[in-house]
Amino acid sequence: MRKHPERGGACVQCGECCKKVRITSVTSHIISNHGSLEEAKSYYALRGIRIVEVVQAADRVLLEIDIPCSQLMPDKSCGLHGTPDKKPLICHKYPWFKDDVESCGYTFE
Repeated sequence: MRKHPERGGACVQCGECCKKVRITSVTSHIISNHGSLEEAKSYYALRGIRIVEVVQAADRVLLEIDIPCSQLMPDKSCGLHGTPDKKPLICHKYPWFKDDVESCGYTFE
């Protein structure tokens, strides 16, 4: 299982992590249903879903869909920022790893 690196820095409210949904699934189930990861990639691609990471050792696959959060404001800020009782826990935790988002204020070690 991939260990989460230490995160430093702070959110600069660039909005990049709020423009898509990431869903963790089970690799063996996907292969069982589709026959192979390549078949699953083809099927999902027709629906705008990408397989962005496969961790065979953990039997985990990460799916990504371009669906922005309803709380992403036009200025790229979060409509729930500063309301910890309303903001989902996953939003407080994300990102866990460095993405290819140059504007992200978080650093990872």
